[in-house]
Amino acid sequence: MRQTIYLDYNATTPIDPVVRDAVLPYLGEHFGNPSSDHIYGKDAKLAVAHARGQVASLIGAKPEEIVFTSGGSESDNQAIIGAALANAHRGRHIITSCIEMATSLI
Repeated sequence: MRQTIYLDYNATTPIDPVVRDAVLPYLGEHFGNPSSDHIYGKDAKLAVAHARGQVASLIGAKPEEIVFTSGGSESDNQAIIGAALANAHRGRHIITSCIEMATSLI
């Protein structure tokens, strides 16, 4: 019998069953946009705030210091922008690499 091994964890990973169970209600029953003002987003907004507090507590940060992104590219961009703003007094240029592009092409 042949066994298959998944080696593309750079692209996606299987979700832990505990995480799946925690997220499932927000994919169906509580589907509202947490950034909206309407009633459908209320539960989702509370869940995001709760998750932000949990992550902050886990790493010793303040909840307002936690930023959730949609994926790796957005996270990379936020890190680059943050580094650029923190070092703006040193000049208006950024030197970076194409590692994000390279990993996407592999």
